[in-house]
Order: sequence, then structure tokens, then C-alpha cells
Amino acid sequence: MAGGVEVRRAPLGGAQQFEWWKLLTGSCNAITVSYRPDPPIPHRHAVAVLRDLVAAHEALRTTFRLDDAGSPVQVVHAAAEPAVRFCDDDSDAARDAFRRALAEPPFTAADTELVRFGVVRSGGRAVELLVVVSHAVFDGHSERLVLTGLAAACRAVPADPAGRDRPDTGTAGADADPPPAGAVRPGGHQPADSALDERSGELVPGREAAERFWRDEVRRIPARLFVPLRPDVLQRYGASYRSAALPAALVLAARRHRTSPAVVYSALVHALLAIMSGAPSTVVRDHFGGRTGREREVVGCYHCILPTTVDVSDRPTVGTLIERLRLRMLRVQSRYRLGQLTLREILATEERRRGVAFASGTTVNFDHGPELTELQRRDDRELTGLLATAGELELGMGRNETRIDREGFDSYLMTTVESGAMWVLASFNGMVFDPAQMRALLAGPERILRTHLDGPDLTLDQVAARLGADIGDPVRADLRPGEEPADARVDGDPGRPALAALRGAVARFNGLDDADPRHCYLAAGGRLLLVPAVLDRLAADGWSGLVPDDFATPQPLTRLAGRLRRVG
Repeated sequence: MAGGVEVRRAPLGGAQQFEWWKLLTGSCNAITVSYRPDPPIPHRHAVAVLRDLVAAHEALRTTFRLDDAGSPVQVVHAAAEPAVRFCDDDSDAARDAFRRALAEPPFTAADTELVRFGVVRSGGRAVELLVVVSHAVFDGHSERLVLTGLAAACRAVPADPAGRDRPDTGTAGADADPPPAGAVRPGGHQPADSALDERSGELVPGREAAERFWRDEVRRIPARLFVPLRPDVLQRYGASYRSAALPAALVLAARRHRTSPAVVYSALVHALLAIMSGAPSTVVRDHFGGRTGREREVVGCYHCILPTTVDVSDRPTVGTLIERLRLRMLRVQSRYRLGQLTLREILATEERRRGVAFASGTTVNFDHGPELTELQRRDDRELTGLLATAGELELGMGRNETRIDREGFDSYLMTTVESGAMWVLASFNGMVFDPAQMRALLAGPERILRTHLDGPDLTLDQVAARLGADIGDPVRADLRPGEEPADARVDGDPGRPALAALRGAVARFNGLDDADPRHCYLAAGGRLLLVPAVLDRLAADGWSGLVPDDFATPQPLTRLAGRLRRVG
């Protein structure tokens, strides 16, 4: 579908840069949108609904490509017939297997399509429509927009009492019936994503100020808050927490401090990290929906993940910490339009100065959906009544995955409000947090808020005393190995073939006379956007062994060249 006629090209936007980078590294997530029409609709009409969905949203027919200069661009294709896969078994097991088949294998930079479609059929009718989209072109807000569109289109399908559905197998193609009357049709509304507003290589208004802000801001960020048992291993565990009281408590606290529930929740995570680490400052990487008003109803990739650092050296009260973070997040979020890879390059400069790479640490993805908005409309008395309920903690302590930890992952906390309750879905690195600390990060925010709303404004030390053994002993913060900066070391002979090939590729695509082998890729003048072109050149010359993330680390070119191997 996406391989059709090219409509236009444009540079990648800030959030897209980061997700495209994750495509290259094979770590880009997929989002599955599922809708079950009630009543079920003829399967041929379901195909028409998906066809109209693709036509209406540019993001669903967008791919990435390197231009002649080696820089990635997004390519928007003309609407075409979507390739739809079918499942004719409506059992729970069959649907689950079908979902997995759509989501696997993972999306990669080599894919020609970043969207996959599926329809579950029963008795000739579609009982479920599935759209699986790469996170590189899709964010959480887009998921709600697409789900709303699917629901409206399916409700508009007319009844078909004559039973004119004809069987179909395999992939829907050009012989599918035309869309039924009343179905959503491709509209003239084709607004460009915010990502398309940037001009490659130029500073947009505010961009220069944003870069200055982040160059100063990264000096505040601790390299990492915790020393893992094994720094090179990610042992991923899953856990969840469900609470009907937590969203109400967040709204009440947000009103008291004249801020948002997202700020309150993130402040409580900062408080728990400060208690467990004993650090003078804490950092949380917050998801931020970087949409302007005109982009509110546009499907696309707008989110940014920004590190927010807060000073906790004076062991403030919870209320003070919320106020402090409110001001910090206002400043951080006002400086988001600079591009995620540009931010990564600024971070790399500070990494070289310290001689250690930043850990990704803890990330909070606070999803402010419609149900939370509805709660915010209730008065204080109604919300207080919801505080009587208790939360449910479920720790999935089975080890799901063990692999090399390239990023220094600690935890990922994702919140959403559904059916009147807040779900906190979490991933933890078992090499960083033990089970008690996992419980503290999941259930701790509610416990702290209950005291904060009904009792005294406790300091962090008083909160620690209340939580007791759940938080364990503090761990020394801000790991800084006692070694010289990586780019000050020179390994091997600069004249060897592998290093010569690497230096030549780096210099060629970054417009350099030469690339100093004593420096890392970024210090030598390289740009992360051009890494794929460098890797393509090396592959064409018969070299392999490097991945994109290697170029973002403070390792000299000599060390990178040592990993190159002749192909064949």
C-alpha cells in the first residue's frame, strides 16, 4: 500500500527523528488499535472502512527513506488499496494469535509499510478491525483519533439484510466492493503533521533558544541514580497497579497546587527516586505530547521524551516538590521543538565532558485521556468519596527478558485511566530495583497522596519513615567511573583498513576533510541523522559489525573500528 505513488517528501520532525532512530536499532514499538463493531458488519464494508482510514490520514501512508545526501526523509504516498489479512476464527485464542501475527515481526527501517491491517470474521461478517502501526508514525493521541474514526465509520455502515456478503480469503485487493453509502470517505482535510514544518538544516523561531536551554540544562542531569548489580544486563520484569482512588487523588492534589495531574504524578515518582537513591537531584524522562492547537485532530507522531531534573538536596516537603517540579516542567516543555536527535547530540557533549554515558533511568508516560478529563469536571466532594477504595497490586515477577543493557534502563511507568480506575503498567530492570522497591514505585504515589491530602505536608525523610522497609537502603547516586574520558584514548593503528574505511565514510557524509580517530563520532563532527548513510557506505565496502547506537556513545572511532569485520 505505502509503496504507491509518491505525493511529497519532507524532513523528519523532532519526535519522528527519535522513533526513526529506534527503527534503525530494532527497538521501535508498535501500537495496536482494535475495534469490535456492534453489530458486526459485512467484511467487504470493513475493508472499505480501512481503505477510507488510510486515505484520510497521511501518517498511515508514510515511509522513511534516505535522500541523495544520506539524510532521512519521510515520504507520503498516495492512497491505495490496503493489504488486509483475515482471521476466520473468533475464539479468544485465535484472536490473540492473530494479533501477535500482525505485530510480529517488529517494524524495521527496511519495511515498505509501517501499518498493518487485520479483520476477524465470523459467519461472513467482520467482528473486529485491527490496525497495527509503528510508533515512528503514530502516538497515543493518534490511537484515540483512529479508534473514534473506526467507531463512527462502522456505525455508518447500512444494514445488509439480504445477506449479499460474498466469501473472501487472503488479502483484500482491487476487486473489493466500493465503499457503502454513508461510510467515511477521503476528505480534503490533509493537514501537514507538525513534523513537516521544520526545514532541514535551518533554525526555526525558538530553536536556537531551545538549544541554548538544553546545553545548560544537561549540566544538571545526574549521570545515573542507581548502581545496578550488573551494569551491562537488563533483566526485565513486569508489574501493574490498579486503583480507583489514585486518579481522584491526583486531580485533588493538582487543584491544590494549580497544576496538572501529570505533574503531580511525576513529582511523586521524583520523591520516591530521591528517597531510594539518596541523590541531591533526580531526573525523570517524561513523555510530552508536543501538539499545537491546529494539530489536535491530526494523526501522526508528536510526542517527545524530555529529561526533567529537580533539586532535592534540601529534602523538601511533598508540596514543595510538586511546586518545584511544576515550574521545572513548564520550562522544559516550552523548549521541546528542537528534535530528539539534536537533544541526544547535546547530551553526548556532556557525556564526553564527564567521561560516562547517561543512563536512560526512569521514564513516565502519563496518558491524559477522556476519562481523566471527565474526573476533572467533578467537584471536590465527589472526588473525595472515591478515596475510600483500595488499590490492587499485581507484580509479574516472572523474568520476561534478559539481554544486554545499552541504555541504563531502570523503569518505565505508563498510566492510563479506564473504567473509572487508573492502571499503572510498568517494566523494571531487576538489576536495579528489587521487588520491594517495585512495589514502592507502583503503590507509593497513592500512599503519599493520601497523607498529603488529609494530613501534614511531610518532608521526603518523613515519607521514607512512613514507607518503611518498602524502599530498601539508599544507593549511592550519580555513578561516575574513575576513568579518563573515552574520546581521550586511542586504540590500535589509525592506518588499518577498518579504521580507514570508517574515517572515510564519516568524513564523506558529514562534509569533513577528515575524521579525527581519537574522537568519538559526534566529537569528530558527525551527525546522528547521517549514521545510516555511514553504515550503508561501510556495508557497500564490505564491512559490518556496528549498529546505530554505537555512534551515539562517547567511544573514539578507533574503538568503533575495532568492531568492524569483513563481510564474507
